[in-house]
Amino acid sequence: MNARDIDRATIATWPAAETAERNGWFFLAAGGVTGRVNACWPLDWRGGDPEAAITDAEAWYAARQLPARFKLTDGAFAPTNLPELLTLRGYEPVAPTLIMVADLGAAGAPHDGVTLSPSPPPAFDQALQDSTPDADELAERRSIANRLPQPAAFAMREKDGRVLAVGASAIADKLAGVFLMRTMPLARRQGHGLQILRALLGWARTQGGAHAFLQVDAANAPAIALYRREGFVELSTYRFWRKPPR
Repeated sequence: MNARDIDRATIATWPAAETAERNGWFFLAAGGVTGRVNACWPLDWRGGDPEAAITDAEAWYAARQLPARFKLTDGAFAPTNLPELLTLRGYEPVAPTLIMVADLGAAGAPHDGVTLSPSPPPAFDQALQDSTPDADELAERRSIANRLPQPAAFAMREKDGRVLAVGASAIADKLAGVFLMRTMPLARRQGHGLQILRALLGWARTQGGAHAFLQVDAANAPAIALYRREGFVELSTYRFWRKPPR
């Protein structure tokens, strides 16, 4: 398992509204709000002119009224001189994000108070809404959640009819992605996110998952510490390359 394997599994388990592949580069588009589903993923290079490929990507996104954005994962993009080519065009790297992975193994940590559903129940959707103040971002994330391939799991922890934390997972090629980890503001630092994570990892194990993966903002120290305690290690880092807004 390497960073390119995780990127391919991410494309499968966190699906964009539209995906196209050209010469080993994947063009993803959705509502234009969040990063991963609105970027070009240059995973492989099958020859030709890289400059022309960048121009092609820019035209593809322009046709959808979206700015071109490239997602480059350390050790998992091609050609290797792509950062230099993008720099010459005025692109800059932003939003460093860690890719973390864990071996699911044969046994898992216990968890309690978590319910799992194969599709997002109304309470899950409400929690997503409550934790996503931007309406456009909410619409995009909700759309992605409803596209998660099966097998998928939507986890919730509730008390007295109030959702405390949520999370989701989907599996591709025995790699289980962990997404939408949210703890409601008044319920933070009480262990609810930990219970959600353990429930999702346990579910993935029962579905034949061999490894779990997730992406986390490199500046989110509390989340990174939690994931490390649960056996996750850093595999790679990705950044979005985009032109600064004018």
